[in-house]
Amino acid sequence: MSDMDFGRGAGPTCALHPLRGATGTCARCGNFMCDTCSEGGTSSRCPTCRERSGLTFPLHRDNWSVGALWNVCWAAFQREWGMLSLGALISIGVSGGAQLMVNVGLGIGAAVDSAALSVVLAGLGFLAQLVVQGLVQLGLLRVCFDVLHGGRADLGRLFSQMHKVIPYLLTLLLITVIVVVPLIIVGALGFLAVLGTGALSGLSANPSSSEVMNVLGSVLGVLGLLLVVMTVPLFYVLLPLYLIQPELTYAEVPPSPMELLRRCWALARGQRLAMVGVSLITIVLMLGGLIACCVGLIPAMALGQLLVAGMYLALRPRSDEDAGPLPG
Repeated sequence: MSDMDFGRGAGPTCALHPLRGATGTCARCGNFMCDTCSEGGTSSRCPTCRERSGLTFPLHRDNWSVGALWNVCWAAFQREWGMLSLGALISIGVSGGAQLMVNVGLGIGAAVDSAALSVVLAGLGFLAQLVVQGLVQLGLLRVCFDVLHGGRADLGRLFSQMHKVIPYLLTLLLITVIVVVPLIIVGALGFLAVLGTGALSGLSANPSSSEVMNVLGSVLGVLGLLLVVMTVPLFYVLLPLYLIQPELTYAEVPPSPMELLRRCWALARGQRLAMVGVSLITIVLMLGGLIACCVGLIPAMALGQLLVAGMYLALRPRSDEDAGPLPG
């Protein structure tokens, strides 16, 4: 008996990748599928059946554009707009409930007349709001992935990402450091630049309003110049963070925060301008929803999330490439 025959005796193997264990069966043909074939558990059909049914996501890094992404996502949105909008509404409701927790904490602190307790409860409430809102946002992205893969919008999936609370918190902490540290550096450079101009040395002990305005003008001018100079580098560094939530959602086993950041950086390489285009479209959608007396805000939010999910699917490697070479 060969090693391969011995390995197969342990359980069913994938029909397309015989050296991999099966994690499910295709809902159409019944063949065994591995995790790669099921797109990390997001598809109930094998790649062959998806191709025959036209359920594979049609865009990838070599053929996608903002216009093509819009066409694909708009078609998917038209098919499931009601459930997607309801999912967006539920996520807004969850955020509102979390905000209520913050207000309750502040109320308790005020009732016992304790500023320290108010600060602690408000901080805990804000953290809970941030986590719950973020995890439901991941769930909405999960629903969007299902729709873009040709499935239905299952709102039960809105709460399918709650087990990722620890990776989400650690990633949130890393993002905070990445965002705050450059801002501190810019502020420090601005302060040193203001000192270098000698603007502060001209202030008297009791400065007049004109002196204060002159110094303030110098400070704002220096900070504005620094902001303009730093915009492009900061933009280049921070834009891959736009893909953090989709990557964390799509990964069945959440990677470490540093690995997550590395993957997003790799996905954004050479695609930043197109990502800006998608970001601008989502902003325009949200503004349009607000202008329409907020009635269109909920479907606009759903469509915006669908665009983000579609952009991620277009940028990520294809399944077989992502899985790497087959063993043996």
